[in-house]
Amino acid sequence: MGFLDSWGSLVACPACGARRANKLLWKIKCRNPNCQNYDSEYAAKADQNITRNKDAAQIFPHLKGTFSPGPGAIRIRYENFRGDQLNYLADTDDAYRAGEFVVLRVAPTGRRIAFRLSSIQSHAEVEARIAAQDAKPSPNAQERRILNFHLRRGSTSRLFAEVREKYPDYRP
Repeated sequence: MGFLDSWGSLVACPACGARRANKLLWKIKCRNPNCQNYDSEYAAKADQNITRNKDAAQIFPHLKGTFSPGPGAIRIRYENFRGDQLNYLADTDDAYRAGEFVVLRVAPTGRRIAFRLSSIQSHAEVEARIAAQDAKPSPNAQERRILNFHLRRGSTSRLFAEVREKYPDYRP
């Protein structure tokens, strides 16, 4: 049945709830050794391709830049949807929550990335930093949209001037 194994879909195991169990028709193969659906061959193959405890800048060589997080820097250990465990260096100075995600600016590019809170392994540290950040006034979604639009284009408007006055240190 090895050929058909690649056609299965990744699901949460119905028995133990572990992520990335393989389901093909009615058969479930789980990676959790304490589960009734555990399959040692599937677990060995799945664990073979997982990247563990590496910096994202090393894994993705196309990520280049000169962004430095500064005093608000935090190292985030994150497990992505494939099970890779990567480390990101992020800036919490202008971080914000968006539902079950937290949006942070990461090094070396300085781009914002949304991280699922439940997949962050250093969850307590990130929560503490975000809670401290929430105490500071930050723009809501509409104000961020206005600021980003005009800051990226170098334009201005009456509304932009009012919002920029409220948040002079905001960066897109």
